[in-house]
Amino acid sequence: MLFKVRILFSTIAITFALYGLLSEDSPEFITTIMFLSLGAMMLVMGLSGFQAKRKASAYLSFIAAAFVTFVSIYSLF
Repeated sequence: MLFKVRILFSTIAITFALYGLLSEDSPEFITTIMFLSLGAMMLVMGLSGFQAKRKASAYLSFIAAAFVTFVSIYSLF
């Protein structure tokens, strides 16, 4: 289940990244959605790391998710 959710969030991030690359002007809302989906993907990776008993990897994924989410919200303001 978590693998499918991780694939979903990575597909969303790749789609918005490609849109930002191919469009003439990339609106900040598109990059915010891309970063939020990357943060959600890292959160899901952390949860799957806890299930697989890889705590160091899970903690690192949670820290990365928090950082990416903070940057995406901070970029709006």
